[in-house]
Amino acid sequence: MGQFERGNGFSANKNLYNGDYPNELDPDEIDLIKLFSIILRYKWIIAGITLMFTIASVIYSYSIIPVYESDGTILIKDDQNRYPGGGAELSNLLSATYGIGMGSTLSNELQVFRSRSMSFTLANRVIQEDVMKNGSRFPILWRAFPDDSTVVTRDSVATRIRNNMDIVRQDQDTDMLRITFKSYSPLEAAWMVDQAIEGYTDLSQQQNRGAASSALDFLERERELIREELNENEQRLRVYMNETGLIQVDEQTSAAIERISELEAQRQELQVRKVAVTSAISAYEQQLDEIKPGLADQFSDNVGTTLERYQYRLAELETEKLLLLQRNPSLRDQPDQEPYLVEIEDQIQLLRREINRIASTLVDESADAYIGFLSNTDNGIAGRITELRTQLIELRIEESQYLAQETAIDERMAAENEFFNNLPDNMIELARLKRDAEIQEELFLTISQQYAETALWEQTQFGQGRPLDYAFVPDKPTEPKKRMIVIVGFLLGGIVSLGAVFTRELFNNTLDSVDHLKERGYPLLTVIPDMTNRMKEIFGDSKTVTIQGKSISTSLLSITDSISPVSESFRRLHNNIIYSHPDENFKRILITSSAKGEGKSTVSTNLAVILADSGKKVLIIDSDLRRPNLHKLLGENRIPGLIDTLFNDDIELSQVIRETVVPNLDLLTTGQEPPNPSAVLQSEKLKGLIDQVEEHYDHIIIDTAPYGIITDAAPLIPIVDGVVLIARFGETPINELNQSIENLERVHAKIIGTVLTAYNYEKSGDYYTRSNGHYDYQRAYKDYNRSI
Repeated sequence: MGQFERGNGFSANKNLYNGDYPNELDPDEIDLIKLFSIILRYKWIIAGITLMFTIASVIYSYSIIPVYESDGTILIKDDQNRYPGGGAELSNLLSATYGIGMGSTLSNELQVFRSRSMSFTLANRVIQEDVMKNGSRFPILWRAFPDDSTVVTRDSVATRIRNNMDIVRQDQDTDMLRITFKSYSPLEAAWMVDQAIEGYTDLSQQQNRGAASSALDFLERERELIREELNENEQRLRVYMNETGLIQVDEQTSAAIERISELEAQRQELQVRKVAVTSAISAYEQQLDEIKPGLADQFSDNVGTTLERYQYRLAELETEKLLLLQRNPSLRDQPDQEPYLVEIEDQIQLLRREINRIASTLVDESADAYIGFLSNTDNGIAGRITELRTQLIELRIEESQYLAQETAIDERMAAENEFFNNLPDNMIELARLKRDAEIQEELFLTISQQYAETALWEQTQFGQGRPLDYAFVPDKPTEPKKRMIVIVGFLLGGIVSLGAVFTRELFNNTLDSVDHLKERGYPLLTVIPDMTNRMKEIFGDSKTVTIQGKSISTSLLSITDSISPVSESFRRLHNNIIYSHPDENFKRILITSSAKGEGKSTVSTNLAVILADSGKKVLIIDSDLRRPNLHKLLGENRIPGLIDTLFNDDIELSQVIRETVVPNLDLLTTGQEPPNPSAVLQSEKLKGLIDQVEEHYDHIIIDTAPYGIITDAAPLIPIVDGVVLIARFGETPINELNQSIENLERVHAKIIGTVLTAYNYEKSGDYYTRSNGHYDYQRAYKDYNRSI
């Protein structure tokens, strides 16, 4: 049956195209082929934008100042006591209480590296150094490298150091840190890494050696005071012995004096331990307050009354053990020989286990109490708070234990001193003088030994870091990563260009493909290629060509270039109108469009030429009374014409109907300009004129004004056999075309189909795999190009 059918009466609601249309896609499905065709259609735009972004990324990558990175590694090792001997108990106490060496974790050392102290230390060094080995100033000192060489402040340098330096743990199985530094200069990058390693070693050494300063100061003051008191006591003892003649005290009194001396020495040692613990507590509380003011106070009352009671009992037992061993020195080597000593030792161990259990409970309860605070804190800070909290509670417990021991010793010394009150007066004074002298001597020896141990411990402390790999001077920059920047620029250009293309396509409201016109629901009668290039190739810039003495338009290629693909497209239009539906006789054919400039008159004239060439007698009537154009196309005079014969009965039709250069083709022009075009076209006289000329012609082609703009053609629609709607490729807005179709349907127009003019496949959104009919249009277009 041909390409289309209309069934009964050309129902405007039915698409009678008989199968050449593709199946409609689900609205939710993505037509990948169409997307690909859009990409191909705009391939040069996409390529241009992508190339522009790629070039811009290349320029940008070469405009960035190169950044060099160097790194080094350092091993963090435990800093335990470094000298042998059994007198290192106090130094071990200092190491534990100050959190240095054994008490220090790798996370703490990471914080040291990242601390302001370290950054200011390095800032001082680089400011003092000022220039690198090559004689240039360190870039980190420039206000704006390489434009402004003004030296910035120390605070700015320290901030830049913290921002450009990164310290990470090398792996989880070793205590090794990797230090990296980024700089505009490879020399600076390597120098800063080496200085960070050396700066950490020096800083940790200063911290370690400074840990014993408070204890040393206390010991030195105490030693001088005891020295003076010892000299005074010895002098008083000599004077008294010379005055009284008494030289010796009895054995019982001598033993009491020794016990009191031992207790006093132990008390003095507790004083030193208390100084170390108190100093450490102060240091930890200061660190907590730096993290959050007032946080230290929240950890200060965690030692319970039960724990204090146990600690006091433990202090009593240890004092009892000390005095028992002092009275029986032989038990030091064989403690099992004395059942009472064994019983005391068992009680001491039992109390220590209970104290440890209570202390662990306190630590866990404190952790539960502050877990809400820690959960909202940075992981590194939270870990540091947890560690400081645990150490602070342990030190508080230790301080409480020392206080309990000191109280127990004071009570025991008070009991021992009661013994002297029962001696004769002369013996009491002698015993007291001997007691004071021996106590001061014992204290002086103890303090001197502790001072020597602490001083030696201080001098033997070194930095905890052991450098493994010093920094290297990099020969290639790590930034910018030019290849990555170019790749990103290329990808970004592709994304932007595709986004721009698809956005343009999304908001595109013009007919830019055959499918858009097919989707309107009416058969696409033909696609007429853009003939601008062909006309220019044949006729140059001339708009007319002379044939038989008449200047006809060069757009009438069906006359001037009858074997071209353009002429073939008009023959396709002729065939689809005349032969596709033999049951219909399209004698009166009205040609209209949505807007002006869509090629309506050109199609009308070329169709009339093709019909005349087929042997039909054809009349073409120009009913576009507002902008007549047919007389220009066919090289005829406008006057006289249609208006003249309608308004002047003296003018016969034979006088206004002209023969054209095309055999069997006559033309009826508009004639004079009418005062009211709408009224003319609604007149019965016009309808009678058409009825009058119909018997003399096989086909009457009526060219009307654009129906999408002016409704002048409405009166003619009911008297014609069919309407052909013209749309121009790339110019006709889809919404205007839809509106024109709705208006035609509203007046029950018999729409034969549509025609797409000025088609340019290279600019269209069509693609090959849609339909066979579509392939014909593409092939015709390519044939047309080849013919050019």
